[in-house]
Amino acid sequence: MAAVANGAASTDAAAAAAVPAEAQDPGSYPLAAQIPLKSFQLPAFPPQASRLRELTLTADIKLDEYQSMVQTPPDAIITQPPLDELPQSITHLTFELFGLGFPGTPPFLTRLARSLPNIRSVTFFSCLIDGLDEHSRRDAEKFFSLVAPNLKELHVIDSFARPGFFTAVGAELEKHASLEPTQGFKLVDVSYTFRGHEDSDFLARVQGEDLSSLVVKGMVGASFDFVPQRRDELQEAEADEEGKDKPLGKLNEGVLPFACDGRAPSAARKRFETLSHGGELKDLKILNLAMWSLRPAEVGHVVYACAGGARPGLADLTVSVLLEDGWVEKLASGLDQGGVAAELESLELVGVPDRAEEEGDDWKAGLKVVTKEDVEKIARGAPKLAKAGMSILKVKTAPNVLFYKTEGEGWKER
Repeated sequence: MAAVANGAASTDAAAAAAVPAEAQDPGSYPLAAQIPLKSFQLPAFPPQASRLRELTLTADIKLDEYQSMVQTPPDAIITQPPLDELPQSITHLTFELFGLGFPGTPPFLTRLARSLPNIRSVTFFSCLIDGLDEHSRRDAEKFFSLVAPNLKELHVIDSFARPGFFTAVGAELEKHASLEPTQGFKLVDVSYTFRGHEDSDFLARVQGEDLSSLVVKGMVGASFDFVPQRRDELQEAEADEEGKDKPLGKLNEGVLPFACDGRAPSAARKRFETLSHGGELKDLKILNLAMWSLRPAEVGHVVYACAGGARPGLADLTVSVLLEDGWVEKLASGLDQGGVAAELESLELVGVPDRAEEEGDDWKAGLKVVTKEDVEKIARGAPKLAKAGMSILKVKTAPNVLFYKTEGEGWKER
């Protein structure tokens, strides 16, 4: 294995996990390893890997070979030969760059889950999780049914699945959800680099209607977000054949959340309503729903659902808010009901313009973010609020602001 920073290690499948000189000491046990896979065959792990905690599998497969590996022949016989013995100490599993998914024959993910019974955290980065056919879909669903009893965290980063998949995963997580602090699923983190400006099918591929199914009782953190493309990514994407940068497209800045009157935000609101009884979300500390636009009054409904009649615990809230008339007063009123925002310490607002015209820079004209007076109104229902920020669709060239509350001095803009 080739050594990497901080004592971690990288296992190269082509090198059959050769151990570097510094790791040949019997007392040297790396805690993390990364394996670039040129096929779906894992290498043998050396004895020094017996204490691994984190395993990252990264696709390094030629496209034409990849396509043949994940396609199931019509006459295929479905078998599940076991994988070679893997370190049972692994608790964190990451998949990177599996853009065509995983083979369903034999079922790669299922066999991996059976070989790693102690998985607590799973991350998918730039993957097609449920693959291209039904064999891969069933394999991915079985994977989650096997890891769900012990799973604490799920991270989905720029990774996609077909309709209904995340609903099925949510059902598996819900079976093992628990209000006990040390039991059940605790954290979900879903984020996508927003590419909807140049890709008209982007939002359809995100499956925003299904993703809220990943919210279950007993959680402490839930985040569903769109992230703007970095400017250097945009410049690289728009570079011409001679390598010269073209001017950045004005509409390629920022994000556009799911419209508040669409099916995706409706499903999210319904999910929180369903979980609003019995204090099922009372332990939720961090909540980011910026992927879905909400009307100002609906923000209070979500916060109320998190309290669920019990002592509220929500401390950090990020939401996308429709900037309709009187939105500040409606938002403040929603948070100032029955002490549901009593523990709220940080609030981030993503303003969504309540109009359609977006010609050039004109769409920004007249748009405003919260003022000090607005923050003071909002803070009446959130006495512990110490930080409040706002942007317009996360566009850097549009209005944005950040306020901090200083003891004895009140709210100050930074």
